[in-house]
Amino acid sequence: MNTAIKVSLVAVLAVFAMPVFAAKGLSQSFADVGYARFNGDDYDYDGATVDAAFGIFKYVSLRAGYTRGFTDNFPENRDRSGDPDLNDFRFGARPHYSFSKELDIYADILYNNKKFNGDSSRTQIGGIYGAGVRYLVMKKLELDVGLEYRSADIDAAFATVGGTFRVTKVLGITVKTNQALDDQNYFAGLRLFF
Repeated sequence: MNTAIKVSLVAVLAVFAMPVFAAKGLSQSFADVGYARFNGDDYDYDGATVDAAFGIFKYVSLRAGYTRGFTDNFPENRDRSGDPDLNDFRFGARPHYSFSKELDIYADILYNNKKFNGDSSRTQIGGIYGAGVRYLVMKKLELDVGLEYRSADIDAAFATVGGTFRVTKVLGITVKTNQALDDQNYFAGLRLFF
């Protein structure tokens, strides 16, 4: 965990150290809406996700997200029903810096609250710390690559890879995966630019 926090802090300091050289960069205000799939060591779930970034400050975006998930293979020693629902809330900040119109770096610092509701309820509170690069590969295709550390019911580092194809000025198609040794997240949906 200390490594992830250090990486995030270095990324944040780098973002704020060079504001004089900042370019216009990529859009920092968007919402991703779509299907989420989690394959874990202990359980899997499918659900719907809304994840948004609000670029209301020059070098910092506000982040918020919610996932509603469903599973039917939860370990019975953790919930006798075997199929609790998942409510996953997250919010925080995304410092970012634009090197050019095509290249941005960012860091995510998010509070994460996961609640499993079944025969019994259980809440896991932790954080999501990440850093990455967004690069406009072609006029309408953006690539997002980074590293992420999650704490709560999962303490794991993830490699993240995603892409967004911009269909219109306000709508894109986006896919993303987060890969760890035992756990994988997948997302496919729409990106709304605002």
